Amino acid sequence: MGLLIGTLDGLFHVGDGFETVERPLEERVNRLHVFGDEALAATSAGLYHSEGGWEWTKVESFAGPVHSMATTPDGDCWYVGISPAAVYVSEDGGETWTESASFQNLPSRDRWRDRAPGNDATVRTMAVHSGAPDRLAVGVEPGGVFVSVDGGATWNERCAGVHDDVHHLLALGVDEYLAATGNGLYGTDDAGRTWLRQDTDFRDFWFNYFRETVAHDGTLYAAANGWGPASPGGALFEASVDGTGREATRVPYPGEKESFVVSWAVDDDQVYAGTMRIQDGFEQHAPGQVLRREEHGWIQVGEVPAAARSLATI
Repeated sequence: MGLLIGTLDGLFHVGDGFETVERPLEERVNRLHVFGDEALAATSAGLYHSEGGWEWTKVESFAGPVHSMATTPDGDCWYVGISPAAVYVSEDGGETWTESASFQNLPSRDRWRDRAPGNDATVRTMAVHSGAPDRLAVGVEPGGVFVSVDGGATWNERCAGVHDDVHHLLALGVDEYLAATGNGLYGTDDAGRTWLRQDTDFRDFWFNYFRETVAHDGTLYAAANGWGPASPGGALFEASVDGTGREATRVPYPGEKESFVVSWAVDDDQVYAGTMRIQDGFEQHAPGQVLRREEHGWIQVGEVPAAARSLATI
């Protein structure tokens, strides 16, 4: 097993428990996606592809930085999300690309621009579940959740009840998704038609800024940054995957005091977490830690030169 770590200072490939560390890609990495033995890296310079994670080839450049991507279960159809907010579709494994014109015509698009800190919003996350291969769910920051059931040809808004600062979507089931947002963790069991906030039962009011979640072996892993009197600092939570309105257990956090977990990865029997330091704003250029879940809790297993913004195992 190799661990891929995406940072502002490039992509790091780690093997043998951090005994081997290489940087095969120097571009700023926004997100990683692994399917089978292949991997994709969303970067500031475009989309990159690798078989095995050691050597990377640029697939395509787009009209802006790539922030998210997804693939269908068969690996034939690839999706890319960029900033300014746009969705691109390839039906031939990345050979040719078409922009989703209908995504540009969504009624709420002007509201995204008004809320966005820059010129436009970002397609921050994408999710496809193997049980619904033609459905693509995307999260726009800021904008909300949008779903296509025909591979990006048409779109439905699924924003009611979910905070619009969407960072990550996790497909737990055919119709069940979790949305990690800048103000809470939200769940749906009807493909986004209705959302229910999940972290109200976490018993930690100040920890409500979520970047990503992961599920493994029946357990949901989540993390949040603290505000108010708890700020700044991270909290780790573990909950049952089943059910909504779930209660979570807060577990000891071994990372630096002024940091929190922003990325996750799993292999057959391990769960990894990547951290970002926060002090007077998100310090993405400060070193990030990699944590691993052991039988008796979380431990630190390594460090990278910049925040571990995205993790994947290959």
